[in-house]
Amino acid sequence: MRQPFAVRAAWGEEAWSYNLLQRLSYLFVIFVLFPLVIWTGLAMSPAFTAAVPASVTLLGGRQSARTIHFFVSVALVLFLVVTWEWFGLRGSRCRMRAMITGRADPPTVTDMEVA
Repeated sequence: MRQPFAVRAAWGEEAWSYNLLQRLSYLFVIFVLFPLVIWTGLAMSPAFTAAVPASVTLLGGRQSARTIHFFVSVALVLFLVVTWEWFGLRGSRCRMRAMITGRADPPTVTDMEVA
């Protein structure tokens, strides 16, 4: 159970794969948090509420939509900060190079030592 939470530099193939915790968190952010923040943001708009009043009713009112929107936004910011930390701890130079050039070179020892 502790293995997904272990903070250590990844080597070889492990540096280019995502563990179960990372995959589930990305799925949760993409399919739950992002749609929810969009929906609650729209529910706070008077124009959208006039066009689709059920959007606010399902959330429990405009104040509930504001509260949910706030906490979902905080969760997204925390996800971003944690992702940046993991990115920095697990070989950021290699992954950044792959994002920019589109070429996925395996990480080298110097890449891991710099990070």
